[in-house]
Amino acid sequence: MSGEKRRADNGSDTEEQSTITTVDARPKGSKLVSKQRSQVEYLMKNIDKPIDISTPEKPMLRPPPDIVLNVRGSSAGAGSSDFSIYRDLRRKENLRVKLMESDAAQDSAKDKFIDEIELLKQKDEEKTAKNRAKRQKRKNKNKSVKEK
Repeated sequence: MSGEKRRADNGSDTEEQSTITTVDARPKGSKLVSKQRSQVEYLMKNIDKPIDISTPEKPMLRPPPDIVLNVRGSSAGAGSSDFSIYRDLRRKENLRVKLMESDAAQDSAKDKFIDEIELLKQKDEEKTAKNRAKRQKRKNKNKSVKEK
């Protein structure tokens, strides 16, 4: 009934026309909420259909060229498009550097995590070996007491 118009009828057939009111079942919300609601409703209709929830891939950038043919310098009489070209080249280079730095940061975080896991495993093994030695010592002591 959202957005439908209906006539309010109070049972009288007089010449007076009843007022026309707009009835909306849902409160007015943001467009994003209604878009999300429609997406969820669509998914719930096709509940048996599998959903692909994959992470977006990183943007693949071409490596910088080895030889730059159209080198632009700071010269008088530069054309009107030179700044736009410079800005685009700068944006691409900054994006490339940012991606390289984020990859390096992820690699270092991964290495740090692996080292930490190995250290924890080593500590656990040492503690287990110590407890095992205590249990064995107690067991041997109990055997020697029972034999006497």
